[in-house]
Amino acid sequence: MRTRKAPEERKREIFAVAEQLFIERGYAVTTVADIARAAGIAKSTFFYYFATKDALLEDIGRHWAREFAARYRRMEQGEDAVAHLRTFMRIFEGDDPLDQLFDQLIAEHQYRLMETIWQAMREETMDPLLTGILQQGVQEGSMRLAGDMASVVHFFWCLYDAIYPTEEMDALHDDEQMQRYLALGHGLMEQMLGLPQGTLQDSALEAG
Repeated sequence: MRTRKAPEERKREIFAVAEQLFIERGYAVTTVADIARAAGIAKSTFFYYFATKDALLEDIGRHWAREFAARYRRMEQGEDAVAHLRTFMRIFEGDDPLDQLFDQLIAEHQYRLMETIWQAMREETMDPLLTGILQQGVQEGSMRLAGDMASVVHFFWCLYDAIYPTEEMDALHDDEQMQRYLALGHGLMEQMLGLPQGTLQDSALEAG
């Protein structure tokens, strides 16, 4: 007798299979039929959960954003805003299963799709978390934002975009160079948030 699985459990299984195929074979060449076959489901079952392959990819991004938020909330209890921000940054700068998927999308020049996924992750999960931390910092008096909240949050992510090299440049940057980029980015974040110099400098080193 075939076991009927809960919708969320089935979706997680499809996420895992699709993500592996996208990373190993490439997003563009992986078809809905490939995903359905690897997941052991009919194509009709796939379309019951997802309207398109792009919709599945967007849901994978949202899933990992929720996982990020859950991990953050497990780690952030009972700390001040600066400690919360350091935790947020440690998780973001650490290894993440989504990194490989994004790397594959970049390799395939799927920039518009990746931007769509990232914007959904930001709007639904990442920005609200970050905004809450900064609001707490302002209320505590530990942060003095150099601009309105929306602009500061936007510039925060712009700094991360600048820190991490493009695919073409990645091979030219060793770990020591990346640490220098991170240190520079952290320093600019400190200025933007009105934090003492060195407050965020070692956040990446504490990841784990």
